[in-house]
Amino acid sequence: MNRSAFLFALTLTVFTGCRSAGASGSLNALRRITIERGTILMLGGNMPPAADFCNWSGMTCTLKPGTFGGTAAMSLTKTDSGLIAQFKFDYGVMSSDAIQAQIDDYTRLLGKPLRDSLSKSGALDSRELVWSDSATTFELSYRYVIGQKQAEASATLSDNALTGHRQ
Repeated sequence: MNRSAFLFALTLTVFTGCRSAGASGSLNALRRITIERGTILMLGGNMPPAADFCNWSGMTCTLKPGTFGGTAAMSLTKTDSGLIAQFKFDYGVMSSDAIQAQIDDYTRLLGKPLRDSLSKSGALDSRELVWSDSATTFELSYRYVIGQKQAEASATLSDNALTGHRQ
């Protein structure tokens, strides 16, 4: 399997792993994530007290390698009171085809993004897609080196009440 196909398969693992019984078009379907040993992390929920799956730096927990499949890296941020405010996913480098497939999959699940924006800064092009409802904001981000057919891909899932996002 080539790297691009492998990354796409991992992305789909995250996509399906984050789904819950929520209805199509609902960001609620992304708020619950299961990691190693069946530990469930819920956006807006309490951080498990025995968070030995983390490397902590202040209020940010970077999950240890092998803890969560489907991304190159994953981290979360908690509030002072221990509530999970945000998940961050680093998908690594993805091909243009894998990126389009990822966008198509999330659009099928969540509907048309609230915002789909492109920006340029020097030799980099960036694309950001945002879905948001009253409780959750989901952002997909891609950074392309101009002329390349691949990009660094990442995503952020935020609890609006805990991070100050507004729909």
